[in-house]
Amino acid sequence: MTEPQFENLFKTYFPTLINVANSVVKDPDDARDVVQQVFIKLWNLKEEVSVDQNIKSYLHRSVINTSLNFIEKKQRTVSENLLSESTLHSQQTQPTSDYLKDEVETAIKKAIEALPEKCQLVFSLSRYSDMSNKEIAEHLDISIKAVEKHISKALRDLRVSLKPYIDAFGLFLFFEVGLSTIHLFYS
Repeated sequence: MTEPQFENLFKTYFPTLINVANSVVKDPDDARDVVQQVFIKLWNLKEEVSVDQNIKSYLHRSVINTSLNFIEKKQRTVSENLLSESTLHSQQTQPTSDYLKDEVETAIKKAIEALPEKCQLVFSLSRYSDMSNKEIAEHLDISIKAVEKHISKALRDLRVSLKPYIDAFGLFLFFEVGLSTIHLFYS
């Protein structure tokens, strides 16, 4: 791909792709960052990418995937910050809870990655981007029924995959909250 071809693609698709990214990340500045990342990646792959290929679909899919990755990273950062604050306020260290948290996060990530690609995408848009079923259907050009089926399948598969962790986490919370509550009342 030549530089003029790249500039033409940028001018043609940048505004539309900002709207796509913004519908996922829900922040205009973040959407702009996401689209810029996609174009940087495209420029870095200029030797491998042909303008004759279906570049519009490639860009659209790249923006959605990059947006989802952005949201996941942002949520992970927020979760880590909340966990750090919680740890600072805690009077005792809890290596068991850290280990369990890491193990559960890994299990959730693996369970989501094990979903079929379309199911994974629909689930991520639904849960991480707070998009309605109608918005997802329009975004992916599928029916609302298909969106509902993908979400149902994802939830069913995740429940099965994560059942041992859900049971263990429930017990852990019971004991942690129970002990903390007892400590509060008898201190």
